[in-house]
Amino acid sequence: MSTAPTHEQYSCRILETFESDRGASQRSLAVELGIALGLTNLLVKRLVRKGWVRVVQIKPNRVRYLITPAGVAEKSRMSRAYFETSVQFYRQTRDRIQQQFFVLSRGWPDDGTPGLRKRIVFYGAGEVSEIGHICLVETDLELIGVVDVAATKPFFGLRVCSPEHVDGLLLNGQAFDRLVVMSFGNPDELRTGILALRIPADRVFWL
Repeated sequence: MSTAPTHEQYSCRILETFESDRGASQRSLAVELGIALGLTNLLVKRLVRKGWVRVVQIKPNRVRYLITPAGVAEKSRMSRAYFETSVQFYRQTRDRIQQQFFVLSRGWPDDGTPGLRKRIVFYGAGEVSEIGHICLVETDLELIGVVDVAATKPFFGLRVCSPEHVDGLLLNGQAFDRLVVMSFGNPDELRTGILALRIPADRVFWL
């Protein structure tokens, strides 16, 4: 989910690129991976040193990187390890969200009104929210909207609104009861953004 890639994950992507694109350069890799050229150079050198990549001189100023059979095997191992880690992270995140949703539902004030609605708005439209949407099926919480600081595509049929569309406990004029923070990001940055929404602190629920 939204965790920083490790050097091994970068190495796996480099191996995948060399396997599928023999014309890839270190500069193009750096751009694709979103990392510094110097780090890319270090990672490629490490792959060459381990025998997973072979360097072929094409011209005096140009080389080609070829993945070796050992590199193919290592790429497969890295891919399996990353998949297993991702599945484990998903399960842990799902269990935590389910538990917190049950806490939120059980603690909901009940004034005796028939057909009590538990209207919530997600703050965040990333991967954590996607897992949360799946978890909602097992609760009586009603998701009426999603707020995110970045413009994103629709979220399971719901429009993703910017914070400017929030006015207290109204989202585009529609009332809601709790803002559920669906992010494990920097707490200080999240609090700063949420404070600007003028939502009472007891109406903000943190995972």
